Amino acid sequence: MIILLDIDGVLVTTPSWKVSEQLGDGFMKFNEQATKNLSKLFEETNASIILTTTHRISYTIEKWYDIFKLRGLNFENITKINERSSIVSLPNRATEIKEWVDFFGENENYLIIDDDLSINGLSENIKARCVMTKPLIGFDTSCLENSLSILRK
Repeated sequence: MIILLDIDGVLVTTPSWKVSEQLGDGFMKFNEQATKNLSKLFEETNASIILTTTHRISYTIEKWYDIFKLRGLNFENITKINERSSIVSLPNRATEIKEWVDFFGENENYLIIDDDLSINGLSENIKARCVMTKPLIGFDTSCLENSLSILRK
């Protein structure tokens, strides 16, 4: 099982007009309920994490393990959706996800957790594997239930 994971609007739910609280590692604090729900999802599925967030380009995979661990998420396998390394080289999220699905995802049990509206432009079979969060709420209980339903199909 694979989770394609965004951060802003999923785990970080601070409104854009407020300054996000930073933890000791310099990264933003996660929403506590969203973190608990994602932890439950991981406990149930032991899924691999593929980072789709634009923040992925700012940190190494080793740093991502530390960021998640400090926030109580002890993922065992974290990768990035691709090797792009600058903001200017990033297409929209939907394009990156479609590229990943076309290349890797056809025979995978995957789930997309995101709030990026570009995902609405994806094909129905990909959108059926997506749980859209509300940016100021994040990964709530309803999202957790939908995620488990998708991954258990």
